[in-house]
Amino acid sequence: MANKLVLFSAGAVVLASAVYVGGVYYTGVKVNEYLNGIENNQTISKQLNYYLPGSNVSCKVDADSFFAEQGNFILTFEDETVKIPFTIKKGFGSAKTVIGTDDFVSFVEKNDVIKFAPNTVKANLEFDSSVFSSKIKGHGSLNADYQNNSKGKLDSVLDIDLTSDEDVITHLNIKNLQDDKSFSVKEIEMSGNMQGLTDLKSIGNSSVIVKGFEARPYKFDNLKLTSKAVNQTKGGDFDMNITLSGDDLFGYLLNYDIDFTLSKFNTNVLEKVSQNTAIDENAYQEILKSLNSLTVNKLNGRVGKIVAFFTGIQNVDQFNLTSAGKFTWNMEEGMDSLKGNLTVKSDSNKNAEQFFVEKNGAFESELSIENGRLTVNGKPFL
Repeated sequence: MANKLVLFSAGAVVLASAVYVGGVYYTGVKVNEYLNGIENNQTISKQLNYYLPGSNVSCKVDADSFFAEQGNFILTFEDETVKIPFTIKKGFGSAKTVIGTDDFVSFVEKNDVIKFAPNTVKANLEFDSSVFSSKIKGHGSLNADYQNNSKGKLDSVLDIDLTSDEDVITHLNIKNLQDDKSFSVKEIEMSGNMQGLTDLKSIGNSSVIVKGFEARPYKFDNLKLTSKAVNQTKGGDFDMNITLSGDDLFGYLLNYDIDFTLSKFNTNVLEKVSQNTAIDENAYQEILKSLNSLTVNKLNGRVGKIVAFFTGIQNVDQFNLTSAGKFTWNMEEGMDSLKGNLTVKSDSNKNAEQFFVEKNGAFESELSIENGRLTVNGKPFL
């Protein structure tokens, strides 16, 4: 009985080892297939040319073993060539790609705008992937101490998820970013998702959150910007909904809450433009020519100091505004086709009687534009 147990245990170990070795070998085969074909990979080429038109990437493996491969991704753009070192660690059906960051760290250390303490800049970037699915997870970070000890430390993290249905999800968080002169921000958080690598399927949504921003003479505690594709059709048409909220919009509007929708865009047009090796004026016109309306769902806030100065308003606390409206146009007919109105309501019109008139127990301002003329409450503006 004991001998059978020993033989069974030994057999299980041998079998497990064989399965593991086979899994690692299969991973190596798939990794080699991918690296050998990276130069002709249409998905990678397309995404790369979207950001760097006319560029291409290839791969050179310098060392290959059963459990790891080392080499360089070679990126060429115009007359420049950049080598990006990598190490791929092969496991059972999975691979971890570690990107060399020494050149990037050196670039950050030598920049003239933000001064970091010597030998404190640390960066890493790695990707986990599975040969049995198309899921990829990426993680990166950049940390450094400032040369001025009182400024604390820069801390940033990047996460990327690519799911099996080509959903690309990104998240970037940066804390305590500042220079030696007049710029500082406590935290920046950016996130977004889109669907489609081979072909663009959905533009998805994104958000940017900024806290504790200061760049003389501007300063605010918080700002949030979001964008979302809405009203999507099978033909690729969609509208872009954009929201913006915060405490101070550069002195023009306080405690603001803005929501508007731009109509319309088309994913097929965006896809076609992204395939061009060069983005020119005609490409942008192709994107913009389908735009035909701007709906202001809400534009709320309190009058800021700059607006108060130019309008003669003395007590900004009494001017809480709520607004809504819509504008339409035809790009082929030019700016003369622009028409629409925006209704702005206020809780006061003191020292601003020329803008806000009493109507139905409230104070309103009706801004209209048609045939190239802007009117306020039915009267020509300026």
